[in-house]
Amino acid sequence: MDYQTRARGTARQLVNLTRFGDLDTVSLMVRLLADPGQRPQLRRVLAELLCASAAMVLRQVGDDEPGGAIMLDLRKVDGSTVDIDQLRPEVRAMVRALLAEAHGHPEDSEAQIALALAGKPTGLTEGITMVLMWTVSALRWCESHAEPTPGWLDTTAYERRSHGRAGSHQDGSAPHG
Repeated sequence: MDYQTRARGTARQLVNLTRFGDLDTVSLMVRLLADPGQRPQLRRVLAELLCASAAMVLRQVGDDEPGGAIMLDLRKVDGSTVDIDQLRPEVRAMVRALLAEAHGHPEDSEAQIALALAGKPTGLTEGITMVLMWTVSALRWCESHAEPTPGWLDTTAYERRSHGRAGSHQDGSAPHG
């Protein structure tokens, strides 16, 4: 199995576990991926998640091509705004990585991922969690608005049935099974 296929499989598993509320397993997987020995795999997983998230965010604003102005409105649980400079450096790097990806600068996104990976485990874990939440949110938006999602994020028909979820493939066809 090549690196991209493996990274996408791990990313898909994390997204599906997040979607279906298995946050204990997500937390365990994130901690394992944040281990220094797993950083190359984590870098690839984050790159895939950020690329997918950026593509879906661009669909939300009606622009499938990078280059338009995209801004993130960061808020606390209570609804108050968050200044990006108040975020942990690793989390701030993930925000900047998503923006770089959405603006068509994957090399800048990679640089921000590298900064996050060089940071502290707690901040890195928070950053990974935020990327997962963005991905799930964007995926749900695309599904509810009949917009295509990256095909590699598609769950299998079994996973959909077992969790009571329906979905469609990128081409709009229903899953078989």
